[in-house]
Amino acid sequence: MSAWIALGIMVKPAALSHDFLSLYTGGSLARDGHFAQLHSLDVQFARERAIVPQAKVLVPFIRPAFNAALLAPLALLDYRTAFLLWTIAQWAILVACWWWGWKRFGPDALLWGALSLPAGIGIAHGQDAPVLLAIMIAGYHLSDRGKQGWAGLVWSLALFKFNLLLGLPLAMIAARRWRMLGGFAGGGAVLALISLALGGVQDARNYFAMLTDKRIERLSPTPEFMMNLQGIAANLGVPDVTFLVAGVIAVLALLACALHNAPLWRWFSSALIAGMLLSPHTYGYDATALLLVIWLVLFESHSAPTRAIAAIFAMPLVPLTTLLGPPWAAGSAIVLVLLLEATAWEARWFTERRYSAALVQKSVSSTERTI
Repeated sequence: MSAWIALGIMVKPAALSHDFLSLYTGGSLARDGHFAQLHSLDVQFARERAIVPQAKVLVPFIRPAFNAALLAPLALLDYRTAFLLWTIAQWAILVACWWWGWKRFGPDALLWGALSLPAGIGIAHGQDAPVLLAIMIAGYHLSDRGKQGWAGLVWSLALFKFNLLLGLPLAMIAARRWRMLGGFAGGGAVLALISLALGGVQDARNYFAMLTDKRIERLSPTPEFMMNLQGIAANLGVPDVTFLVAGVIAVLALLACALHNAPLWRWFSSALIAGMLLSPHTYGYDATALLLVIWLVLFESHSAPTRAIAAIFAMPLVPLTTLLGPPWAAGSAIVLVLLLEATAWEARWFTERRYSAALVQKSVSSTERTI
């Protein structure tokens, strides 16, 4: 943890002028009741200039209105005090996640948690990535205890980063987890209605226009740093549309294979990995949520190759490949693709193994009847 704290001290100026500035801006506009103008670019930039006068480029607040409302109490504090308390709160949430991992998987889980560079980077930059991890853990814990509807409802709370969750509803439909899907869809509908009630139709239009405006410099900066299909395309210099179409088809095919007769751990892991790869906006700190996937694969999988790939992905050197520039910066995304492929292979291997065992049992039974 001391290494991540040192990293936080080094990148504090960047956090105060970028990631945390975006969240604080959204919270401050919500605090003042400006929900109708929440996603107006001019209003956001004017507020950011009031908070950080030296700001030269808009760092847009791209979360839904309900998330801005949750951030409003943070904006009651002055900017630097808010950043300090926010950082402490994120560390506390991460430590609580580590504690759950230790109770669920044993002391080795703490080691893998401490190695999580995405978590350290996210907290250092003022992001709320540990919150997403905590929601994923809470939903998984409920699902593991048979509370499927509640699990879906809890996971819907993560829709403040809806772009990362594309794989979950697809996996729910494919596996016919209807109660879970009902909880997820119901929770999402309530959050959407809350956002609409807060900001109205005009803010909804502004929000859609913001998310689709490619002229916003800080909306999706440095695509080569992304841990998704777009990041692979940007680093390898391949035709964007052609590669993305083929990549989406491949990811969906691997997801379908991985979901075949999948136990909960493989079902969830493959769904979250696929969502990260399909998302148009996935950066390194978003992989904090994948710490749960790493734990699940390392401690639940019976496949040595699958566990090995998960261990490689968990190593800090993998996300650091982004510092090497193209094509090496695609390292994290490529390893993530390999991990999804490994879970798909594991599903097929166990299916064939069960089929072979059934044939042997049938042969033995036939022999016994003959005798």
